[in-house]
Amino acid sequence: MNQDVLRVGLVGTGGVCAGVHYPGLRLIPGVEIAGICEPDETLRQERQAEWGIEAVFDRLDALLDAVALDAVCIAVPNVYHYELIVQALDAGCHVLCEKPLGMDFAQTQEIYARGKASGRRHMTAFTYRFVPAMNYIRHLVQTGALGAIRHARFQRLQDWGERAIGWRQYKRYAGSGELGDMGIHRLDFAEDLLGPIEAVCSAAKQLVPRDQTREGQPCPPQDVEDWIAWIAEFKSGTTGVFEMGKLSKGHGPQGDHDLAEFNGEDASVVYRLHAPHEVLFAPRGEPYQSQPVPAEFLKRPNAPRDPSVGDPVQTFRYDQAWEFVSAIREGRDCVPSFYHGMRAQAVADSILQAAAERRWVDIPDCPVSERR
Repeated sequence: MNQDVLRVGLVGTGGVCAGVHYPGLRLIPGVEIAGICEPDETLRQERQAEWGIEAVFDRLDALLDAVALDAVCIAVPNVYHYELIVQALDAGCHVLCEKPLGMDFAQTQEIYARGKASGRRHMTAFTYRFVPAMNYIRHLVQTGALGAIRHARFQRLQDWGERAIGWRQYKRYAGSGELGDMGIHRLDFAEDLLGPIEAVCSAAKQLVPRDQTREGQPCPPQDVEDWIAWIAEFKSGTTGVFEMGKLSKGHGPQGDHDLAEFNGEDASVVYRLHAPHEVLFAPRGEPYQSQPVPAEFLKRPNAPRDPSVGDPVQTFRYDQAWEFVSAIREGRDCVPSFYHGMRAQAVADSILQAAAERRWVDIPDCPVSERR
């Protein structure tokens, strides 16, 4: 499908939309942000003034009735993803939705089935696939530069403090805690690089109650995990070790820790989020040394952004919008699609089951025709 102007609506205009979706779409020629849906009146008015968008609504159905949209980007609490995706698909829109795609595996299966049946392009917002270092590591893995990957580790450690963090701390809104927030990104890019996970064992903890707001007022305590770790066995034979946490002192603002290390037969490589334009690389018998990411991997092909402009920890995320728009215009599947959102949720649900039952759990079958 080729068209001169692609009209996109933004659903939920909080931090993720303002920091990722809006600026990414604004860079792309021929894309018009034609309307926004934001239930919070104050934020809705702020975005309307800031972005100069005339069509603003508090409900998606009202936006769809008023504006002829080609696509929507959904960035709202997880509990609302399903109903908004269905509304958008039924209106004939292509859909980019934040992760996790649904509240559990069963719901993501239905979301994927609806997306596939609609004939529209559908995408899950797994932004870490677009990190320049990840682009380069994907190349190293696929070309065999590391040899067979024997084991890998993935860590995302932060310190969000011990007071309330909003809807993310409640199962009824988020589905899960640290797993759905940070862990599911690592599930997706781990399977992108290493292939499907076959089985997991895990442990999860809720370490603090988060029963006070940031201002010190009482609020309902959290009921999700704020630390989780798991071991994964991949179909390839690789073993992966994962740890995610929001209460790791020393990893506060601008000091959080995000690392993925891949140990192969011939060499090892390390990704670090806060150095997205370089990797650590070590052939057998040598220590790690920093290597710059080659220019061809600093952005996705033909993406309009300049990798030398802006904060590189932030700007790589704009390539996600480029992939979404390119797939629409080229009439092909988005990567990652709703399939990948469903696949990651299958693993995530198994991790939670393994933690609850204190045993190894096999990952349920998913269709394989779209795994890429």
